[in-house]
Amino acid sequence: MENRERSSVDISTIDVLEFLPQRPPFVLIDKLISYSAQTTQVKTQFYIKEGGTFVDGGFFQPAGIMENIAQSCAARIGYCDWLFARPVKIGVIGAIKSMEVLELPKVGDTIITSITPKSEALGVLLAEAVVENQVGVVVAKCAIKIAVQP
Repeated sequence: MENRERSSVDISTIDVLEFLPQRPPFVLIDKLISYSAQTTQVKTQFYIKEGGTFVDGGFFQPAGIMENIAQSCAARIGYCDWLFARPVKIGVIGAIKSMEVLELPKVGDTIITSITPKSEALGVLLAEAVVENQVGVVVAKCAIKIAVQP
């Protein structure tokens, strides 16, 4: 499939597992919901289930929020590679800066995670991450650095 054909596909219908190295039960995003060709920003969605990974006492824990952010970065990298029919690259967290968890999402919530690249060079992605609940309240945010395999 050529790039123009891939870019016309409804992003929310693509199986997110195509873009992630993680496999269930450790997948903490359900789907990509948007991609901006101008900024390469992505948004992902994740429904928090009872008994899910990183759920304790009815709340999605900070470690889960951090992993959701990292997987959202991976989905962005994977989607960009998929758009251009390149093999999906693996990334690793290089640094987390200024992580703020303002509220813990609860079981039954859906979180929307936005990854907005600030710079990308020499295999390093610097991005801003914002996690909101289903009504648009910011629950967490941070700056993240991801090193991407060549």
